[in-house]
Amino acid sequence: MFQLFGFGGARCPRCEHKNAAAAGYCAQCGLSLGTPGNDAVLHANQWRLADDQLALFFGVRELSSLFGGAGKRLQVPEQARAWIVQSDAFTLMPAGDYDSAAFFARLPQLLPARPAEVLIARAAPLSLTFELPALASTEQLQIAATFQVELALGQPDAFARQFMRAPGAVTLAHLHALLLPSVRQIALEFTGSRALREMDANADLRPQFNERLQSSLSQRLAPSGLAVAGVETLALRHDKLAIDETCIGTLWLGGLQAPDGEEALERSRQLDQLYDDEELQRIAREALTLRHAQRRLELQQDAKVGQAELAHQEAERLQALRGRQIDLYGRILEAKSQRQALDHGAAVALQELKQELAKKGATHADEAAEWQHVRALAAIKMRSELELSQLSGREQLQLAQQRFTHQVHLQAIAQQVESALLIDDEAGRRAQLARLHKTEQDAAQREAQLEAEQHKAAWQGAVLATAARKREAERVQEWEDQMQLARQRELLRAEAHKDETAQVQAAEIAEKVAVLRRGGAREDAIAQQEKLLRTIEADGVHARQLHQQAHLAQLDALAIEEQRQQLRQLEQEAQWQRDLLAMSQQREHDYARWKNDYEALVAQQAHAAELARIDIDRIEKIGTLSDTGKVAMAAGPNAAVLAQVLKTQLQAGMSAEQIHALAALAAAENSIAPEQAMRMAQEGVAQERAYLEAQAERERRQQLDLIALQNAAHNHGLSAQAQLGVAVAQAVAGGAPARCCSNGHALRAGHPEDKFCAACGVAVQP
Repeated sequence: MFQLFGFGGARCPRCEHKNAAAAGYCAQCGLSLGTPGNDAVLHANQWRLADDQLALFFGVRELSSLFGGAGKRLQVPEQARAWIVQSDAFTLMPAGDYDSAAFFARLPQLLPARPAEVLIARAAPLSLTFELPALASTEQLQIAATFQVELALGQPDAFARQFMRAPGAVTLAHLHALLLPSVRQIALEFTGSRALREMDANADLRPQFNERLQSSLSQRLAPSGLAVAGVETLALRHDKLAIDETCIGTLWLGGLQAPDGEEALERSRQLDQLYDDEELQRIAREALTLRHAQRRLELQQDAKVGQAELAHQEAERLQALRGRQIDLYGRILEAKSQRQALDHGAAVALQELKQELAKKGATHADEAAEWQHVRALAAIKMRSELELSQLSGREQLQLAQQRFTHQVHLQAIAQQVESALLIDDEAGRRAQLARLHKTEQDAAQREAQLEAEQHKAAWQGAVLATAARKREAERVQEWEDQMQLARQRELLRAEAHKDETAQVQAAEIAEKVAVLRRGGAREDAIAQQEKLLRTIEADGVHARQLHQQAHLAQLDALAIEEQRQQLRQLEQEAQWQRDLLAMSQQREHDYARWKNDYEALVAQQAHAAELARIDIDRIEKIGTLSDTGKVAMAAGPNAAVLAQVLKTQLQAGMSAEQIHALAALAAAENSIAPEQAMRMAQEGVAQERAYLEAQAERERRQQLDLIALQNAAHNHGLSAQAQLGVAVAQAVAGGAPARCCSNGHALRAGHPEDKFCAACGVAVQP
């Protein structure tokens, strides 16, 4: 169960009551200290949030103190949603006007005398505007975008676990800082996987962009209890810049028009007006070179995690390039011919595949066979890119959630620092700031760990990419082996065709013999044809037997080889899938370990806060006890000191007669005379007085010594300044240097007869 309370020693934001240093709630109205100021919520009891607030949360020591006093009412408008949290159970408050009796009658599950937390959220979504001027297309042409994201509170329990660690509010500035990295990453992946001409020709670019951004943000923000109600692309443009960084022209993408204004209309251009064919070809060559450089960078590995080659922005760029390659391979697979693939804009990928086939020395009977080989190679490469993209996407999602949670933690610390600065007591303020400084140091260590996790993920991504390329080469080799077996089957079919040709030849000779017989030909001619026919048949039978045996043997060998190849392929694919699963499980294990560590840290802080709350309650309860109760509740050493203090306070208020009576009682208890007890008391008082006087005398002497030392230093400084002034004056006058004694004191000018120094009395050297 979490409980929201602030720092003691601060004034209550609702009633302005100055609280003790040990207080967590206001002693007068019961509100948690450190609650952010909101006049409508705290003073008017109208739960309306400020224009820049998405949610406001605070606690009360007793739920009955929520109204701020007897006879006051509480209003929950239609524009807000409110929950009361008791024992981790969330109770939604319907909109309406409540008094204390009606409130607890309508919500009977709530306990008036128990602590509670209040969560007030905006019913309508809060609009956030993001301006991203540094996006890029797949050709590395700069793209500027402006988005409007509608954000609302989704699940209150998940929101409370993420944000409700101390009284505070979630504002527009907080959300903008939290969402900006994710919005930038998603937008960069979207634009980086598309060419500028494709985006210019795509009439559905804005809806696709909005859908991609909304779905990705919803997936990332769901664990934090936030919901994305909508996303709207307000501006999407490309500015062509000159050498001096001045804008030559602007291309508006996604069907967006130039904003009103003469200057914007003058800069608006079409793509063909901005770039000619030569410039577009140069841009395409530069993009291809950059993609090859990124691929080489992806394949580089380092054994040290801290020196991984892939930085965060490079990983985002690489993910965008993967998306671009997947899209191009998909276009090739969907096309029915090379011409159609070229029309779909897959010329670059098609040329790369053809070059790879040419390096392998592949030969094709016709254009259709070549196209089938290209499509098969594109399918293999697309499968590898999809596997890499999926794993990298999951890693980036987990890293984004880690960064989001850490940023929320830092914002909570900043809000606690602001609350601690409001503490009136200097010692209490310093103590709380010191504790928060320690928390900030721990957060800095966690941030360093996050950076290490990011480098480790980048290094693992490089290892995974290398393994994927290796598996891709194996799949290509398996495909080539299959093609080799297919060619062998074609050869066997060709041999079978030859056998069929011999049979046709024998049939033709038999038909010729039959014609000769019907025509009455001579016997010798018929005998010659019959002999030729028997020879051909005998040779054919023998050849067919040999060929059939060889054919069967080859078929058996091919079948065995195909089975071996299939088993080898299945084994390699199973091993690759196991490797992928192991990598994914390792990443999930690392993320779960980080999450457990973070939850342990939060639980530790919550436990410390709970102990502080218990200590506060204990101190408040002890403060209400009698003197006897205080002594009974205190620890052993503290109890003895407290008893002595109370005894001294009691004796200080006694009269002379009461002191004599107490002395007589002490004498009776210790079997001594009252006069002796009085004399012992007087001696004790005299010793205490003498001790105090001696201590005061020591302090007085120390002060006198310090004053004397300061005076001596002051006199020495004045003397040195006087000597320096005399020397300067003499130097300016151009006279002889002044005579000085051995201690440095200047002698009187014009009195050479002086035997002793007038300042210190030392003998003057002649």
